[in-house]
Amino acid sequence: MRFLYVLILIVITQVAQAQPAINSLEELLDYADKNSPAARQALLQPELARHDKQTQASVLYPRVNAFATGDYYPILATQLIPAEALGGAPGTYLKAQFGLPYVFTTGAELTVPVVNLENWAKLAKAKAQYEQSEWSSKSALENLHLQLIQAYYQALVTGEVLKLNVENESTADEMLRIMAARNEQGVVDPADYNRSKNLSLDVKTSRIGYTQALEKSINNLESLLAVDSIALKEQLDDFKWPALHEAAPVSNRPAWQEAEWKVRTAELSLRQGRTGGLPELMLTSRYTYNMQTNFEPGFKNIDFSVANVGLRLNVPLFQGNYYRAAKHKSKLLLEQARLEQERTEAALTQQQQDWLAQYKAAYSKHKVLQDKLATAKENLRIAQLNTKEGVMEFDQFNNIFMDYNRARMEYIQNLTDGILYHLLSTQKF
Repeated sequence: MRFLYVLILIVITQVAQAQPAINSLEELLDYADKNSPAARQALLQPELARHDKQTQASVLYPRVNAFATGDYYPILATQLIPAEALGGAPGTYLKAQFGLPYVFTTGAELTVPVVNLENWAKLAKAKAQYEQSEWSSKSALENLHLQLIQAYYQALVTGEVLKLNVENESTADEMLRIMAARNEQGVVDPADYNRSKNLSLDVKTSRIGYTQALEKSINNLESLLAVDSIALKEQLDDFKWPALHEAAPVSNRPAWQEAEWKVRTAELSLRQGRTGGLPELMLTSRYTYNMQTNFEPGFKNIDFSVANVGLRLNVPLFQGNYYRAAKHKSKLLLEQARLEQERTEAALTQQQQDWLAQYKAAYSKHKVLQDKLATAKENLRIAQLNTKEGVMEFDQFNNIFMDYNRARMEYIQNLTDGILYHLLSTQKF
């Protein structure tokens, strides 16, 4: 029994985790930032760039290497020395061999970069690439947010249309009941009765289509969030309709900042290409312990130590066409980055202006559609009363009923557009 209780708790917990309840757009975006694979992938970009920056910075640190060697010389090196140095006849030479057959060495080396303009330029470029990756990550998150916002409000507006359809079913069923009673009494044209019946069936068919559309919107959200199911709790409420006169500046958009840092990175890449091939100065130090022997019985091994400290200057003289080609490539990349920056700014500006125009259109239509809906609603109320009293034909009722539905759907869609495009125009995403 205890095992069954624990199992039920586990299942309930898993279900609760698998179906997040979303009460607002802010909750949706917050959940996506923490759980969506696309968001997590975007957050990895700065981390990768940060490690690249650390890797590039490490080449400017001192380097310490330990080494050990073991060599065997079957034939020792031979040199000629004046015989006079050992008491021989002047003008003659003797052969002398230096060292022993077996030589073992160990030691350590220290290298400290002093002047390396190319590596300094590479580090500056890596820092710029890190800043660029942060804005690239924010741009990817913004694109994810835009997809989520559109899918979210599409689901909400479809839900509102479903509510309208439920109301329409009630109205159509009541109309069918009235027409059926009159048909039994023989006081109505049978064709009008059949048309009222078809109206009821059309409304029920519409419910199936709207339900499918809602499921499609929910599936889109679930795909973006990588969850099995999701529950939307928010409903479309009234909107304050604030006046907007100009779009938000595009310089606040992550994509604009990303393009700006791409240009900066390309400029530093060109500077790196110009510093390539310049002399490099480094401080070097080396300590070596040397031990030699011939492994003969009774032979005493010979050992000694050597240490030195000095400066090393590397001057590249010929590297083929490498640095020239790299510099030319950097110039092309800089030109490409500047053109992309212009294209990005133009695209973002157009997008902001389009969003503002869409909001202004919805803002202008709001009062008109509100009055239109109120009139259509009142006409439908009157038509329902007249139909019950038998003083209105079906054609008249059907026209008024359709007018009400069009007015209601236009109002819902315009309300959604107003909320959505105000959100986008003010960049609150």
